[in-house]
Amino acid sequence: MATLSDVHQQQASLEASLHQRMSEFEAQLKLSSEPSSLSRLHNDFINFKENVCGILKMLRLQINELSRATDVLEMRHRRKCLLFGGIAEVPKEDTSALICRVLEEQLQIKDVNPASFKACHRLGSGTGGRPRPILVRFADHSVKTSVWKKKTALKGTSTVISEFLTRRRQNLFLEARKRFGITNCWSLDGNIYAKLPDGKRRNITTEDDLEFAKRTAAAELQGDRPEIVKTSAGPSTSQRSRRAAAAGKSK
Repeated sequence: MATLSDVHQQQASLEASLHQRMSEFEAQLKLSSEPSSLSRLHNDFINFKENVCGILKMLRLQINELSRATDVLEMRHRRKCLLFGGIAEVPKEDTSALICRVLEEQLQIKDVNPASFKACHRLGSGTGGRPRPILVRFADHSVKTSVWKKKTALKGTSTVISEFLTRRRQNLFLEARKRFGITNCWSLDGNIYAKLPDGKRRNITTEDDLEFAKRTAAAELQGDRPEIVKTSAGPSTSQRSRRAAAAGKSK
């Protein structure tokens, strides 16, 4: 069964092939010397091009919808998961015991034990460098939520807690942090939020949301700047207003 990535690759290959064929067709049209055949071929080419572009557009929309639906299902499967980074690896370690120790000693959560986890293991293969993150899938979503709310208690330590986002949402999250700052972006149950300069919060679900939020932030910043109207013949309007007010008081 073809994966979504395979479908994307096939779509890109099909588009490249069709664009190449159309370019070759256009080149042949330019070399044609008979006016009647040239006109007929030109009309045929225009119709062919419109049909192909319509098919590709429909295919692109369907793939995008499929990608979003797949992402929603995958994120729903990860709602009870958290990633714990910065925990040193030791030989023959018990990752469940390590996480329970972090929750009890650093987050002051006493009622969690290995039975609270459906899964608890390291991600990836060991390379001898930084410790691999530990993926924890909680049995109860409320326990995961209580842990997530207390993650600020780990500030200043080597341990970091993050949500187990899908690749698409992780990329959006990283891009949002680049545009709006690390402290102005966060995630909650797989949803990505950004705080704009006007204090409003925006849910980031697509690349278009990022662009819209960026434009909104830029507009707010420009609107906050006071504009002083100056004339070439004298002082600014604000200066004239202050002088007029002062003159009124002196009378």
